[in-house]
Amino acid sequence: MKINYTVKLLLPAITASLGTIGKDIDVEIKRDKQGNPFFSGKHIKGILRERVLQFKNALNEEASSFIKKYFGEEGNYLEKNDFSKIIFSNLTLKKDKEEKTGNRHGIRIDRRTRTTIPQSLFNYEFLRENNEFEGELVFKDDINKEDLKFILASLFHLNFIGGFKSRGLGKVEVLIDGKDINDLEKIINNLKKEDKKINKDKINNDLIKYSYTLTFDEPLILKARELGNYVEVKKYLQGSTIRGALIELFVKNGIELDKILKITASDAIKDKVSLASLFKTKYQINGEDKKIDKAQTTIIEVDGVKLERYSKQDFSIVGNEVSVKINSKTKSAESGMLFNSEYLSSYEKDGDKNFKKIELIGDVELPKDLINKNQVYTIYLGKLKTKGFGKAKITFKDYVETKEDIVSRIDKFNKDIPKDEKEALNNKTLITFDLQSDMVLPFNDIYNAQEQFKILANLSDKFEFSYNRSFVNTAKLEGYNIINNIRKIDELVFSRGSVFTFEVENYKEELELLKKIEEKGLGLRKNEGFGRVKICSSRGDN
Repeated sequence: MKINYTVKLLLPAITASLGTIGKDIDVEIKRDKQGNPFFSGKHIKGILRERVLQFKNALNEEASSFIKKYFGEEGNYLEKNDFSKIIFSNLTLKKDKEEKTGNRHGIRIDRRTRTTIPQSLFNYEFLRENNEFEGELVFKDDINKEDLKFILASLFHLNFIGGFKSRGLGKVEVLIDGKDINDLEKIINNLKKEDKKINKDKINNDLIKYSYTLTFDEPLILKARELGNYVEVKKYLQGSTIRGALIELFVKNGIELDKILKITASDAIKDKVSLASLFKTKYQINGEDKKIDKAQTTIIEVDGVKLERYSKQDFSIVGNEVSVKINSKTKSAESGMLFNSEYLSSYEKDGDKNFKKIELIGDVELPKDLINKNQVYTIYLGKLKTKGFGKAKITFKDYVETKEDIVSRIDKFNKDIPKDEKEALNNKTLITFDLQSDMVLPFNDIYNAQEQFKILANLSDKFEFSYNRSFVNTAKLEGYNIINNIRKIDELVFSRGSVFTFEVENYKEELELLKKIEEKGLGLRKNEGFGRVKICSSRGDN
């Protein structure tokens, strides 16, 4: 059940209370990649939670279980989770409204001398009154009517949002479909449940492969690792994240967990995986970057210009979500409780000035007839999914195999090798194993990457590893099991984009093995999208 609401500024407001260093303005309005101001869903969730708690305590009603039910607690596992938590979107400027901003200056006064403190002049940017923002709350369809009424009444009484609220900023008016709290009963009665698009009665054991297209409505946080209270993100979307989001979608719609654990999902990509063997010139030559794949050639420079690693990322880091834990008794920040998460943009540039939503593609295997093709489904990805991050739309269609056969790709790859380097190979054929996703290793240590890869791929001694044409990145995979509510043990991986290159005589004798590697994948957790390999994939940007 979705509720759209509008927040109108009755007084000037700022979207955050954290300043930026080295800017003309000490405290800036928080903006997205397109430059539009917004209030984060995390902020709205925090102040609504506080308002609900205040009203529950004032009425001498039990508050703890109510807060946990609708605003969450640590951990989120699927077996006993009834998905009652409210999902908050960011508050964004109304599309038909123009942003109105201003600046204010201030100084700091020494309380003892009653004079200004040297170098204490500061200024901040604010949004003027009458700016209007819109957002949405998503509730479980069968939420208790009285609970919903209490939460919406608390929403109408938010009163102040943003930073510097104690300085006379941030007074607001909240409306739902143009109505205020006096029409609360009418609002509740007019709410409509979302149409179900999951065919839970038709679920069976036959898995069908579909292509999917993914677009993002909100920024997202894809955790690579945590350094204390700092979350570092990865710039690509793993199949395990897609699979987890789909499992959550299906369980929310009443499907038993055991019936859908066998589903699989690939990584979501733009058009192709950026390989670690791709290099470009450090400086432009004749006005353009020259790109070279060093799995095909061992040169170290082009026309006297050195080569450097080139990588096209699916996402770009657009900002940091900074927050502090507030002590509910003292109303002040707790020591050591500053949290900082990088987050990724849901938009990319489309020309010099325009932006468009990032669109990724991939494939999944789902039970036959479970979903409707070409229907739009909403899923939530990554961290802080209930706080204005990770909302995405996914659609499915029939899967169509489009890749060239292995022989054509191997021949095409070797055709582009320089003539003098071909002669040095003594009639051997180069074969690359290009990782299309992270490969989870069944080892406690990486002691010899090429030998460990040969063990996993069951390659014979006919495959001779090429050191100067291989580019292997390794990493540790951290994670949290949402099914069993436990933190996963760190796993070692060969990273997506790694290239293992081998020299082989009479490679056609090994075609059945190569086809099996592409079809089945390598390593652990292959049903979660890990361990996908492509033999001699297309080089360059295309």
